[in-house]
Amino acid sequence: MRPLTREEVRDAIVNLDPATKKVRLPARFDDVRWHRIDYLGWRDLRAPKHAYLVTEADGRAHGVLLRQAPNDAAHGSRAVMCDLCRFARRFNEVSLFTAQRPSRDKRERLDAVGLLLCTDLDCAVKVHGKPVREAVDRPVDEIIASRREGLLSRTIAFVRSVAEPRRAAERSASGAARRRRRYEGP
Repeated sequence: MRPLTREEVRDAIVNLDPATKKVRLPARFDDVRWHRIDYLGWRDLRAPKHAYLVTEADGRAHGVLLRQAPNDAAHGSRAVMCDLCRFARRFNEVSLFTAQRPSRDKRERLDAVGLLLCTDLDCAVKVHGKPVREAVDRPVDEIIASRREGLLSRTIAFVRSVAEPRRAAERSASGAARRRRRYEGP
């Protein structure tokens, strides 16, 4: 990822509330090793349930504001897979994050996209880790490159899915299906 300026990162977030268009950057923003990351992800220290995810695609930065859903502690012993890095972790180390789609229409502002992410947003660290190699595996560098490519493509796809408004055809089709279920009953 190429080095981004503070302004580029702030301008990249597409789903901020226009009234409070304020992004708190990570405390060590100037120390980011851009060549080692595939996306920039951080938690807002003043709003612990808020996180940001910024990546680069087509030569420009794209980013979203994420909100963390509460975790259910009763499931703490289960393993859950992160949707970006595809590593299985304990349930309390992976959380559901949602990103509202940007819209001027109040009804469409309720439209959100969610995915399971590593709670500490450190997918890049795991992806760069050296894998345990079996005799039939590909070379280690090839495995890491494949992981990085997958992480980047899934991150870009998610950020784009938030930025793009749902197509009118999808909205009307899903609305028609809901109305049919309501009238037909259980």
